[in-house]
Amino acid sequence: MNNKSRKVKNWVLLIVVFLTFVIRVEGQALISNDVTFIQGDSSYVVNAFSDTIEMERKPFSIRYFGKRYNPEQKQFYAAQIAVLGNLKDIGLLTVGMSTSKTTYFEPGSGFAAGNNGYDDTLLVTATGHYYLFYETETDKRVNLISKKANILELEWNISGFDLSETTDRSFSRMKKSTLYFAILFDRNLDEIIDEGELKVVTVNFKS
Repeated sequence: MNNKSRKVKNWVLLIVVFLTFVIRVEGQALISNDVTFIQGDSSYVVNAFSDTIEMERKPFSIRYFGKRYNPEQKQFYAAQIAVLGNLKDIGLLTVGMSTSKTTYFEPGSGFAAGNNGYDDTLLVTATGHYYLFYETETDKRVNLISKKANILELEWNISGFDLSETTDRSFSRMKKSTLYFAILFDRNLDEIIDEGELKVVTVNFKS
């Protein structure tokens, strides 16, 4: 191989490596850790680790970004959301903590949302969490809003609550005025709460 051919080959290799890097970086950039609470025409974007929002006692939805659930490739991408009735139940959630150290994110504590993305009533408990994933249009627990590259915009619809206070589970009958949402995205599937993977949202419901 002459010098000219070697130089061309090296340039091609460098270009391939560069493009691969750019594609990976752009793919990661598409993943937003923002969570949006939507109620009617109002949207509440949560981009900090902890935030407080105020909403009406009406149905709402939670929108977020994630990847497709793919059990064949052992890519169990899902949002894990615990709905808590007391601030003390949040505990000392910290970066670096194993999910096994919590009562509501530990392995095996997840429960299904409504089948095929239908509306849910919020089960308020400190012993489990909603395990929300999207695999296909026939196998999902949330709705697909949009897709860009391998990143999905997903939405979970919430129609009421379950606090064992009444058989009427509409928000208008809820006695509690505040609920706490611990929202975990285990992006690297290591069962560890890493930087940027957790959000704690306090929702105050108007009287």
